[in-house]
Amino acid sequence: MLICLNFFSCGHEESPVPDLWVDFQVNINNAEFAPLQNPGGWVYVSGGYNGIFIYNFDNQTYYAYDRACTADIAHAPLVYDVKKHELHHADTTENCNSRYSVLLHGAVTHGDAKYPLREYKAAIYGTRLRVVSE
Repeated sequence: MLICLNFFSCGHEESPVPDLWVDFQVNINNAEFAPLQNPGGWVYVSGGYNGIFIYNFDNQTYYAYDRACTADIAHAPLVYDVKKHELHHADTTENCNSRYSVLLHGAVTHGDAKYPLREYKAAIYGTRLRVVSE
């Protein structure tokens, strides 16, 4: 039990991704954010350290993650694998060989990364989705 508590309590303490201020809203009725109207829908937006990925889990729960690889933040933004519900680097020759689960709060599922993705708080208010730093 102690190991489990330690795993969940230490997720972002030493993340190499800078803790930048994020606070914005999007209207999911706007065409560019329309995919967020349905469960499984997702979009990329600018912000954070290396861009932000937003995912609609069930129309009430939304996930938002920085697209920076925690194994090596200097590389291009991570991309979404729809079939595996993971973010990963598109170019496998890069130093970021890690994969991160979108459904498990950005947890590392494969590779050298020691830290999960930087997660932002996402909450829906009617048709407005707000994303903020935690």
